[in-house]
Amino acid sequence: MNTSLENAIKIFKNSKWKIDILETIWFELKTDYENEPKYKEKIDNLPNWNYFISDLDGTFFRWTLIQEAFSLFIKYIRLEKLQKLDLNIYKHFLDDYVLFKELENDAYNKKINFWDYLNAGLVIIYKYHNLISWDNYLLYLKDSFYMKEKVNPYRFSFSKIKEILLQWDNFMFVSWASRFVFDIYLDLLKNYIWKNIWEKYTKQIFWFSSYENLKEQYVYNLWNHKSKYEFIEILKNTGKIKKILWGMWDTTSDFGIANHLEVDNDFYFMNPAYSVLDNLEELWKKWVNVHLISERKDIIYEFKKESIQILN
Repeated sequence: MNTSLENAIKIFKNSKWKIDILETIWFELKTDYENEPKYKEKIDNLPNWNYFISDLDGTFFRWTLIQEAFSLFIKYIRLEKLQKLDLNIYKHFLDDYVLFKELENDAYNKKINFWDYLNAGLVIIYKYHNLISWDNYLLYLKDSFYMKEKVNPYRFSFSKIKEILLQWDNFMFVSWASRFVFDIYLDLLKNYIWKNIWEKYTKQIFWFSSYENLKEQYVYNLWNHKSKYEFIEILKNTGKIKKILWGMWDTTSDFGIANHLEVDNDFYFMNPAYSVLDNLEELWKKWVNVHLISERKDIIYEFKKESIQILN
């Protein structure tokens, strides 16, 4: 059995973030995106045109996709009949789950960094994917997402994608979320666009997310500053991106995209994480127009250096 969640976290922290937490459970991290068929086909089929580049979860929806996947993974295991489970693996799962719940409570009470909790969730899903039928879990995940009452995107974020699509430019998502959960949410957004703008415009939407091969135990990740920067660099070197119009994200990992923007480009942080505020100087030095947007109930705010502006 792979290392415990407790040891995985210790190894990860002792490395001072020089390794990825998934490497502690023997997953290989790869970065040759252009050589992976799942990416290569999409890159080859990109039109040569202008792109607005954005994140999806947290930027368009309130939910954190992978967090939802953790919760439903745990719930699905509880629904399984005990006799269907490998009891030896299940015992290890229960031991790790105790620590996972402690981390979850600490994250919500702001005792630990929220990313520590997300990292633990990644370990739980990837380590125990063989405990259940993965295909059945994905069906359960999809059904659960589609049954949610609130699948509407943020109004500000949707206004930006609508603006881009109506001027016949392209919208590209580059998301850290794993492909198995990202694809479900993207379908929800495309359905919303079909209903509220026009079905034809969904053809102007392109997307890339982290990709996992659970059988061969390797991952292509897009969940940090460096990986996102390098991935966009690959796309630019193909000549597919004529111009990056704007950018929109919610965390500091998205500075990897912002660093590709030209002078006077607009970069929108939608309901940004607190850590974004500590790093804004990096973008201001590049003369990028930074917009801090917060949407709460029926009000949309933009926070500026000296004032707060209501946008609606």
